Amino acid sequence: MLQGLLKPVRRRIGFWFDHLAPRGCALCDQALAPGAFPSVCMACILAMPGINRLRCARCGLPASAVTDQQACPCSIASPAFDQTVAVADYVAPLDRLITSLKFGRQLNLARPLGELLATRWLGSTPAIRLDCLVPVPLSASRLAQRGFNQALEMARSMAASVRAPLPVMPFGLHRLRDTPPQTGLSLVERRHNLAGAFSSGARFDGLHVGLVDDVMTSGSTLTESARILKAAGACSVVALVVARTTRDSPA
Repeated sequence: MLQGLLKPVRRRIGFWFDHLAPRGCALCDQALAPGAFPSVCMACILAMPGINRLRCARCGLPASAVTDQQACPCSIASPAFDQTVAVADYVAPLDRLITSLKFGRQLNLARPLGELLATRWLGSTPAIRLDCLVPVPLSASRLAQRGFNQALEMARSMAASVRAPLPVMPFGLHRLRDTPPQTGLSLVERRHNLAGAFSSGARFDGLHVGLVDDVMTSGSTLTESARILKAAGACSVVALVVARTTRDSPA
């Protein structure tokens, strides 16, 4: 409740700060109008590969990656999440923002990435209901190494940029163990790698949960996370990712 009441105050403060120190587009550094949302100029948004791409509603795989003779892989793999909201393809320039946030420690980039995700969700047709946001967690060792969880920071940015109350549950999921990198593994190996990696001590009975992560490749991490959330009572889980790879295979 308090978070919802503070949102208008934060927006007003942010608006006046923008007057004092105008922000630039996160991609091209072009000056943005005070209070601009999102923190990326329209020219850069429209230039993002995949921004207007037709996608599978469930897994977010570009329709161009599926031939007329081949059904979408998710019709066979059956991910535990019900829908996917993806901003654009995991290629330049969006991939640079994500890697700069994660590995360059440019925490300020969580704001534009979260706002892009909010913009995509708010523009979804038909409208997608969300009751709360849960970030995909990092392992304790990875979190200590990086110093922050990029999924949590993007979830907070997304929630702060929408008018309706959208609680963020930082501890909705726990990562029980560190797992080897998914890169280079087959889909079966990826799922085996993540089996038993997550747990939840919270209840989500009857809630529509938004599961936030930066990139979806095979969807294995999101599937295992969604499975745990549904076991904890969630009635639906929507995968909310900034970027989607263009093939449903290891990348």
